[in-house]
Amino acid sequence: MYFGMFKDLRDLNMPNSYDFDLYEGYYSEFYEAVAGRTDYDIPLLLEQARGHAGQGRVLELACGSGRILMHMANRGIQVVGLDLSEDMLNICRKKQSQLPARLRSRIDVRQGDMTDFELGEKFPLIILSATSISLLRELEDFRRMLGTVERHLEDGGRFIFDYVLSNQEHNSAVRGGRVNGITLNLGPENKQFVLMGEEENLEKQSAVMNFYAEVIQQGETKRFFGSTFKKFFPEEDLLRVIGESAFQLVETRTYNLEGEGNVKCLVLEKGGLQ
Repeated sequence: MYFGMFKDLRDLNMPNSYDFDLYEGYYSEFYEAVAGRTDYDIPLLLEQARGHAGQGRVLELACGSGRILMHMANRGIQVVGLDLSEDMLNICRKKQSQLPARLRSRIDVRQGDMTDFELGEKFPLIILSATSISLLRELEDFRRMLGTVERHLEDGGRFIFDYVLSNQEHNSAVRGGRVNGITLNLGPENKQFVLMGEEENLEKQSAVMNFYAEVIQQGETKRFFGSTFKKFFPEEDLLRVIGESAFQLVETRTYNLEGEGNVKCLVLEKGGLQ
């Protein structure tokens, strides 16, 4: 789970130390602060929602703190968000509660696993963005998710997801075990810093990200260790599984994101024509 200096720090067993996934506890708030302003995918997702959702609701998998949900609701689109992390959903619900009533009523969030859920309705559009496919562990998880998505899509409905096209550049600023840091001075009684690093296993096409944070509030120091796993699926494997499914590829989009390398987005249609 931990590597290098992160393992060394954890082995010290310092007082007031806590372990979290990137999407839990302290790190759910940290993730929101770091990733909440990402917007590369918004134009395509809104375009697809306006063109294909009609009067139906849009489902977002791995919705997190609601970045995309808020954009959709602001454009008059009814949305359902699904996420495994209750901590991320709590951030989303807090943001939702601060919206005007007309926007708040357009958002419905649920806790669940994106590979195996049952919502009792079908959607014209389902999305999985922010390269969240990397949260899956094995190709079989992708196959299972695709089957679950298919069951929840209307005939002719669309599924959109993106992934890292080449992990050679992915998170190049912190990959290979190199450590970066962020400091936050939030006042005399609130000072924080976070160290982060990524170690890749090129043979297994995966990576582990580690985090260490110290938070000093009102004279008390707390230490938060974080770790999360990411999988980089070869494009040919994804396309092979898609080819065995009820989906047809109808559109692609490639983004060159700073610090992320190339991200490719696929638009699939259930029963569509190639």
